[in-house]
Amino acid sequence: MKISSDLSLCICTYQRVHLLERLLLDVFKQTLQPKTIIIIDGDPQSGHVFEMLKTLNAPENIQIYFIASNRANLAYQRYLGWRVAQDFEPLYFVYFDDDLHLAKPDALEKLVSPLAWDGKNIVGVTAETSTGDLSKFEESAALLAARRRTGERDPFLVRLFGAASQVEPGGLSPSGHRKAPIRNNIGWATVKWLQGRVMAYAFTAIQRECFSDDFFALTKIRCGLGEDTFLSMRIGAAGSMIYLFDAGFDHPDDALPNAYPIKAYHLGYATAYSRRLLNDNYRPFQSPTFSQRFALWKSYLGTSLLNWWNVLRYRQSYRLAYAWGYTLGALRGLLQKPTAQNLTPDINWWADAEEALSRKVIVR
Repeated sequence: MKISSDLSLCICTYQRVHLLERLLLDVFKQTLQPKTIIIIDGDPQSGHVFEMLKTLNAPENIQIYFIASNRANLAYQRYLGWRVAQDFEPLYFVYFDDDLHLAKPDALEKLVSPLAWDGKNIVGVTAETSTGDLSKFEESAALLAARRRTGERDPFLVRLFGAASQVEPGGLSPSGHRKAPIRNNIGWATVKWLQGRVMAYAFTAIQRECFSDDFFALTKIRCGLGEDTFLSMRIGAAGSMIYLFDAGFDHPDDALPNAYPIKAYHLGYATAYSRRLLNDNYRPFQSPTFSQRFALWKSYLGTSLLNWWNVLRYRQSYRLAYAWGYTLGALRGLLQKPTAQNLTPDINWWADAEEALSRKVIVR
């Protein structure tokens, strides 16, 4: 099946000009190339990204847009990218992390292909990404520990108190925990979430209501973990979503995350508080049921107990900082609903977005 090239690629970036350039050069070698590439720069004052784009040897058939974001805020920047694409309404809309590497020349084509499958109503696709050497995360012991736990069996307290134990592979718990799909022989699995490194959507499935100034505000206070989950939950209400295995995407981890905090206390706090907003929106555009809210409370309790047990067991300072941060974040999650009105009452996010969009530049 020949896949339409009516594709827009959006890359949100922040102080990673060399990694962004590497990714763009990968894109230019793909068997399926986008008609438009939208770059949203969270650090436009430096001028580094814009200068790189002006000198980049890009194919003539690709139009490149540059948006100087007035907020270094990933959730907000993803919205800006979608708003730019509304001018030409592509068939497919893809988000890439700026430090991604395309290991196979047909990776982008494989990613988009399921959106064209007949009779499936697939609105979102994500892909497995191979990761780099974990030793690069030694600067953040808490983040390194979290990465090493990926794929392991959940501890007893998590199984006892968490809602994820009742979730099917590829599913999502009411507390926002994602369960990985099981590898199979057909090369893909159905999921209820997409991972932000690689997300492809049917453009018609994305509406303004899929974005939320509440999440912009949560990201503003450095607690915006799970914005990819939030976005895919809302878009996924329009159809099915799938996860591809071995599609050819690498995430070498050549730079530490900058979309969320990595120090132990702040990471624990952000992890806990962000769960509240994911729980608030577990049923897209509807309030959670009592049982879904109760699942969040249980998750808070079980994870807090596990964190403090690990403090006593291992006696490491970063575990103490993480446990304390998580406990305080959970308390805030119980007491304060994370909304734009509560968190950033002085910011009109939608007006700020229009101001940023008014300064978009067509680089070529």
